[in-house]
Amino acid sequence: MNPIADTPAGFQAPRRPTLPTPLALPLKLIPTPVHSIALTTALNVLFATHIREGDFEFLRDRTLLVQVRDAKVEYRFRYAGPAGFVPSATAQPPDLSISGTIYDFLALATRREDSDTLFFNRRVVMEGDTALGLELKNWLDGLDLETAGGPLPPMLRATNRLMSAYERFKA
Repeated sequence: MNPIADTPAGFQAPRRPTLPTPLALPLKLIPTPVHSIALTTALNVLFATHIREGDFEFLRDRTLLVQVRDAKVEYRFRYAGPAGFVPSATAQPPDLSISGTIYDFLALATRREDSDTLFFNRRVVMEGDTALGLELKNWLDGLDLETAGGPLPPMLRATNRLMSAYERFKA
């Protein structure tokens, strides 16, 4: 079965929103280390309990690179044990790279879309140590977001509402 030949004439897959270039430009001008500091600070606040409990030991001293394609920014960081997440030197090659658009990362975080679908459709792409990536994906999939505590659950609920409003507006 050829999926392209069997699609009705005029059918188009739904477009995923991307960050407009004018909004991406100011983000692109901020150096990668500054982005990484901001993300690691947020991760340390959002996952403070999990850091204290040692849940991220499988990431210890492993460099992660997260690239947000439409924003043209990247974050480099590693897990340093009880110190939590810390920025990583840009010269150090990452053990695992994950890339996607802002929308796809938000869909992943809010669980609006299944992580397997996002990865298998290559909307979110992992490269490098795929065993590490799979372990991270499975840990995140197993996380009960409503009992995570702290600011994470309300932030994800608000993000989910904003994504719903955007989708209604674009329909």
